[in-house]
Amino acid sequence: MVTNENMVIRFRNPKLERMHNGNLCVELTEAGTWESFEGFAEAWTSQIGATIRDRVDGPDVRVWRIVYDRYVLRLVYNDYPNGISVEAADAESNVAIEKLFSVVSSEAVPNGV
Repeated sequence: MVTNENMVIRFRNPKLERMHNGNLCVELTEAGTWESFEGFAEAWTSQIGATIRDRVDGPDVRVWRIVYDRYVLRLVYNDYPNGISVEAADAESNVAIEKLFSVVSSEAVPNGV
């Protein structure tokens, strides 16, 4: 996945899902790699007006806490199954996930990532 600072990131088919803990997540894309996640995450968080709070990078997963609309969310890259998602950190942040899903799904395009 190639990103640059002038590119608007749009997704092909984002999906709103409920995780096992009951909180919501948006599966953004199955594209990307561990190596490309940093550039993607920095560009996309800037695009949506979020800020990166902290980063945890493991050998097969990257979990970055971001603040979006005053809620803490987790932006996650996982290499199995491969994909990038954004997750509610707690029940209160489900509202931010719903808002974010509305934004990304309304901007979805067939040739998105």
